Amino acid sequence: MSTSVISDIYVHLPFCAHKCDYCAFLSIEGADRSLRGRFLDRLERELDILSARCGRLTTIYLGGGTPTHFAPGELLRLMTMIRRYFSLHDDCEFTCEGNPLSLTRDKIEILLGGGVNRISIGVQSFSEETRQAIGRGGDVNRVYEVFDDLRQCKVRSINCDLIFAAPEQTVESAIADVRRLSDLGPDHVSAYSLIVEPGTPLAERGVCERDDDGLVAMWEAADSILAENCGMHRYEVSNHARPGHECRHNCRIWKGHRFLGAGPSACWFDEAGRWQNPPDLDAWFAGDMPQLDSLSPPARAAEILATGLRTTAGWRRSEYCERTGYDFFELRSLQIEALIADDLLEHNEDHLRPTRRGLLFANHIARELL
Repeated sequence: MSTSVISDIYVHLPFCAHKCDYCAFLSIEGADRSLRGRFLDRLERELDILSARCGRLTTIYLGGGTPTHFAPGELLRLMTMIRRYFSLHDDCEFTCEGNPLSLTRDKIEILLGGGVNRISIGVQSFSEETRQAIGRGGDVNRVYEVFDDLRQCKVRSINCDLIFAAPEQTVESAIADVRRLSDLGPDHVSAYSLIVEPGTPLAERGVCERDDDGLVAMWEAADSILAENCGMHRYEVSNHARPGHECRHNCRIWKGHRFLGAGPSACWFDEAGRWQNPPDLDAWFAGDMPQLDSLSPPARAAEILATGLRTTAGWRRSEYCERTGYDFFELRSLQIEALIADDLLEHNEDHLRPTRRGLLFANHIARELL
């Protein structure tokens, strides 16, 4: 692996109280204290090793699973080890995902004391019918209590996740979800169309992804409601933010910055290509090596081109050349010209970006460019 300095890290914490029917991530239900302690022991050794490759961190992202499934003392230990092995920029964006059921006031205070300044909570839907359809557990009213705690604790930035185009979900129900969420006044909203991943309970039940006018109506309603009620703008296919609250960790990944990954199944990118830690807890405990998916420089440049075009900003020609060493027209001229002709991309002077229609067909753009 390359030994050049990296300034972003993702940490995968794979435990949760209940695994939702749509979840394809490595997550383990109901891990006891002994297993969680063993996990933190192993994670500390890994962070110690990775720290040699890091400069001062620009972003940290704790995902899962459910990081807030850990007990308060365990979260304190996690925060302590991160600060022991890494130095953070003064404006480092430090995100932690949380479930409203397990995100208590004392855990919020521990996270903030460790440097977390952005908390992402999974709402998914306020509708009991939709929540049952996707296997989302818990009482949705807990969201309101958690939001009060987050505001009282003065968390700098709050994200909420929504899922739309769920089984049997109507346009009216999806719009009601966005309105109820906007009333809370989050700083950032990730509103994702449901993806039915192979091997999940949804896939086993034969649930199909939505691809109809209703899906477009839900997507457009999110734009108008979040803009009007929260002052948000869509800055990526599925993400909306108040100015200054865009997720820097994700933005840097979309624009091809290298980052490290810790924990089982965690992925990362460096000059050599894509790496993934063992997607199995026992194999990770045993110290199995991460797997490398090597990419040629042109293939990696094409991948960076595609992910950057998921954002409304797209690419400036000079920015892309500086990031990859390639000119995007020289790399994919025929494909770009065809996508422009189809009104999926637009090119103004040195700027290439998706059209509004192109954002709806982001996966098609990516397939064409890759």
